Amino acid sequence: MARRSTGFVSKKPHRKSRGGCLTCKRKKVKCDETLPACEYCASRRFKCEYLQDLFSTPKNRSSRSTPGHGSPSLKSNAVCLPNFNNPSFEWLVPSFQTSIGDFTPLDHHLLQYYKANVCHSFVVSGDIIVKKLHRDIVPQLSISHPFLLYALLSIAATHSNLETPNPELERQSLLYRQKTFKCYQSALENFTAENYEAVLVTGTFLLALVQPPVSNKDSEYLDWILALLKLSEGLRVLASLRWGQGIEKLSVYPLVRRELRTLPPPPPSAIVHAEKVGVVAPVGPLGSTPVNPNPAPTYTPTQLPQQTPLFLPPTLMSLLQSVLQSSCLGPLDWHRTTLLPVFHALSPIFISLYYHHLNPDFYVRIFVFTSFLMPEFLQLVKDREPRALVLVAWWFALADLVPKGWWVGDKVANVVGAIGRAVGMGNHELARKAFTGAQVIVDVFEREGSDEAAKSVFEGWHGVDWEEGPGRAAEWEIRQLVDLDGFSMEIVFDIENYGI
Repeated sequence: MARRSTGFVSKKPHRKSRGGCLTCKRKKVKCDETLPACEYCASRRFKCEYLQDLFSTPKNRSSRSTPGHGSPSLKSNAVCLPNFNNPSFEWLVPSFQTSIGDFTPLDHHLLQYYKANVCHSFVVSGDIIVKKLHRDIVPQLSISHPFLLYALLSIAATHSNLETPNPELERQSLLYRQKTFKCYQSALENFTAENYEAVLVTGTFLLALVQPPVSNKDSEYLDWILALLKLSEGLRVLASLRWGQGIEKLSVYPLVRRELRTLPPPPPSAIVHAEKVGVVAPVGPLGSTPVNPNPAPTYTPTQLPQQTPLFLPPTLMSLLQSVLQSSCLGPLDWHRTTLLPVFHALSPIFISLYYHHLNPDFYVRIFVFTSFLMPEFLQLVKDREPRALVLVAWWFALADLVPKGWWVGDKVANVVGAIGRAVGMGNHELARKAFTGAQVIVDVFEREGSDEAAKSVFEGWHGVDWEEGPGRAAEWEIRQLVDLDGFSMEIVFDIENYGI
């Protein structure tokens, strides 16, 4: 009898199904993809769900059973969030342990959403290192620190809800926000070297967790800006703990540095005027003043602390002169020592804008300006002292020129308007005049955009030409390179002479 071949028996080729229901995928059986329920689920009375159903709106789900009629258009901006607690998601996103326990599918979805859609909005410098920190390092760091993880999840949920309104996301964002502040407070009470970087990074995100007012009441906008300043004060204190003790060596240091480039001195005409009226920034150690705000080791050997004339708009300069002269020409100004450092902190912002126009260094200086504000100044803002409010208005108006964070939205004009009305209620004429410059920035920005608004800042400055700034900066930088090269050659010469 002939022996049968033991060779392989070819099978009938078939196309592997990619659209089967979730039950068949879990059971690893072939799904016939019948709608509304496949044969396998129908015969066993299982709930039959398809992946498309979980991520579609109720109307879109019903459209699957009535082919040929097209997808109905949504009449509402609200969408149906997938039920991430559905057991069907277990095979899609396996849970794993994090600082907040098991990572749920919703948590995973929001963290990925942060990396894909949100993290870039916190990068104002354009630095590739900062981008990588926000996209990769910070999320990785959050896995071990609940306060940071809750902050990222709240920010992601809030952003997603703004893009596509959803009641469930709105509720979750509030829940995550509450947990962020609760865990953050606990971390501050149990401060360690191990959680310092995570606590510091979380401090940079807290501003995005303070929701802007929903009404148009001036009092609410003034309270909101005070809340932002208060949170910034906490970040200043945290950074100061390591500022002179190697903070520049931390992986997250690029997120808290205060300047990206060393600035030239003000233009000659401004220097002459500032020296004439006696408005100069005090000399201090590197890393301790707005002129040289980064840690001392980050500067070159040729950079030494020096007295720098202030560079401020004419109306702010007049307001500053009134503060300086009050002790000589009138009653003692008890707020003088509190206000002066804020004028000093504003000056480098205007210098950066003049020489380099709208640039990452200007954006960073705007972001860190609040780190120079002391508690006494915040108390003046709370008390609505006119000059303190004017200084805040100028900073907030300049912040309008930064590619703004989505959490601020269009609230800048509302805040500046509220401050203007509060200042107008007093009888401080110089404060009212100084405020008008901040209002002009906001008005020009709304009409003509950020470039024209930036240019408007320098209109009316004696001897200051907006167009000349970048050229002057380039000339100064070339001179610095020549001086540095000469300094290096002197060192080589000395080494050779001493036979080192």
